[in-house]
Amino acid sequence: MTRGAQFVVNTAGLFGQAEHRLVVRSEAKLADMELSDSGMRSTVVDGHLSLDLVLERTGSEVDSADASEHDPRRTEPDGVLVSGTARGRWSVPCRRCLEPIQGDLVAEIQELFEVNPTEGETWALREAPQEDGIDLGPMLREVALLCLPLAPLCRTECEGPAPDRFPTGPPVDEGSRVDPRWSALDELTFDA
Repeated sequence: MTRGAQFVVNTAGLFGQAEHRLVVRSEAKLADMELSDSGMRSTVVDGHLSLDLVLERTGSEVDSADASEHDPRRTEPDGVLVSGTARGRWSVPCRRCLEPIQGDLVAEIQELFEVNPTEGETWALREAPQEDGIDLGPMLREVALLCLPLAPLCRTECEGPAPDRFPTGPPVDEGSRVDPRWSALDELTFDA
């Protein structure tokens, strides 16, 4: 099911005549789930994701000259809708003290794979998905990374490594000192 940095799902049954749905409950190991910041590499997501997905074939009905008289229309597959949940763990440094913090990653997935994808909206489906399968790896990587916290703190009252030198609280009032370069703005008046 997995090949290298990919996570390829065999979809032969999905594109068969009877199956329109495929349930995938699996563990995925994805590579390249690290971020580099100022030469310090930190493992953001360990790459192990627990997947509970449903793949559904989408399609449009088209006229078929060789269809039976009982069923003059057939479904031509257009794409695959992937929905479900991916779960994992993340580990990042605190934005103030740089101590490592960890949390649970829960990503709700609702993504569409199409033969002719719309950039930024849908994912590319391989030319022959019934033979080649669908590579969910890039989509899973993007979804996992988008679930990460933007500015994580180890705790809300974290003061950082040197709270005296770099205070995190509101600035201490030092007597309303105004930069002399801005003093000309004090003379402005706005008449109604």
